[in-house]
Amino acid sequence: MPLSPVQQLVADDTHRWRVVIAGRRVGKSTLAIRELCRHACKPDVNVWAIGPSYRSIKMTLWKPLKKKLLEQRWVDKINESSLEITLKNGSTISLKGSDNPDSLRGAKLWFAAIDEIADCDPDLFPEIIRPALADSQGGALIIGTPKGKNNHSFDLYNMQLEFPEQWRSWTFTTAQGGFVSQAEIDAARADMNEKLFKQEFEASFETVEAQIAWAFTRDNVRLPPSDIRYDLLHIGMDFNVSPICAAIMVQVGDIMYVIDEIQMMSSNTQELADEIRNRYSKSRIITYPDPAGSARTTKSNLSDHAILRNAQFLVRAPRSHDSLRDRFNSLNNRLCNAQGVRQLFISPLCKYTLESLEKYSYRPGTQIPEKGGDPDYSHMFDALSYCIAYLYPVKTEYKPVPIQTWGVKLAGTR
Repeated sequence: MPLSPVQQLVADDTHRWRVVIAGRRVGKSTLAIRELCRHACKPDVNVWAIGPSYRSIKMTLWKPLKKKLLEQRWVDKINESSLEITLKNGSTISLKGSDNPDSLRGAKLWFAAIDEIADCDPDLFPEIIRPALADSQGGALIIGTPKGKNNHSFDLYNMQLEFPEQWRSWTFTTAQGGFVSQAEIDAARADMNEKLFKQEFEASFETVEAQIAWAFTRDNVRLPPSDIRYDLLHIGMDFNVSPICAAIMVQVGDIMYVIDEIQMMSSNTQELADEIRNRYSKSRIITYPDPAGSARTTKSNLSDHAILRNAQFLVRAPRSHDSLRDRFNSLNNRLCNAQGVRQLFISPLCKYTLESLEKYSYRPGTQIPEKGGDPDYSHMFDALSYCIAYLYPVKTEYKPVPIQTWGVKLAGTR
């Protein structure tokens, strides 16, 4: 089966889990058919193609898949009602829908192609397909169009950052696919709003308008230098009970690297301090906690700040909270300033910190941060931003409006 350059790039890759997020008409379905056939060449194996629903996967893959297999004269039997093709070598290719995920449990697979992953059940891959591939140590091709950063497809796309030895991800625009003319792409751009065009044709995860850390991109994800020293650590903290959070940083010149994170459920400040000491017993530690911790306690007669001082940590916190706007501006300025310079980098191993930067957002139509969700991204975000705002404050200058009264002169006025 001839492939385009972008299709061939994915087909030649040897990672076990491959994720392709692409614009419309890039050839994702053709690639899926090619991979299904390639894996079904082995005798007596079971491979699946899964879509959001039984009907959608049938409409997308059934006819072209049958045509290709019949042309190759591989087919032994076709079951139209169950969308299953048995090959002459004893292997089967089956089409499934994720709208009834429980019906898919218990199978043993050698390969799976998941189509339009953003619209599939979020539990499909981790709870059903991944276990089904365990015995055979088979792999999967996960394809689709993006549906924003709060969708599970975005999490799968970013798995390569945490597990690069097994995961590989790509994004391709419609233009890169080579199957749609530039004139048609330009016409679509004129007909659609910018956000929708970027999502559908440029494979962009479009949720930026509500994202609090709007300056964050994957350019901020970077391992720290190999020769970095941990003599002095800067640790931002948020004293929520579940979770209690800490973002652990090292300063190199004017650049901050987030090298580690701690997120503990049903815990307290003393346990957090103990965990930090266990991990970094030889480091000098400066903490930048929630300013309210000077008065509030978490399951102790001492204040949170006092507990940190008793643990031999230095405590740096303003007397009162900065405005949210100033704190958020400070963080965004370090992520990427007006000159395009990035001075804050996060290790790809800091999963919760990255999630908070990508997914912590304002309530729709407001400038009020969204708190209390499941998961709640605010706590790790606050831990990070307390430190950054203290070290690199960005203060908004507020000019007071003169008080005006009717018929009364104020002192010092004419």
